[in-house]
Amino acid sequence: MKEYLITYRRNDMPPEGALSCTIKWAHDEKEAVRYLLKQNPSKDGSCVFKRGGTGKIVSVEQLNKQ
Repeated sequence: MKEYLITYRRNDMPPEGALSCTIKWAHDEKEAVRYLLKQNPSKDGSCVFKRGGTGKIVSVEQLNKQ
């Protein structure tokens, strides 16, 4: 399993630089993003989070590259 840092922006937060991030353990990037979302992001990048609300995934980075 690998560790991924997911940076995202939520629409229900104040717009002035409100970036959030979380760390998820998964086998690949797609699986890490699935742990955060209810369904896969749409083609324009918008998504619905498991805890409610909408937003966009900004980046997904692998932390422990070996």
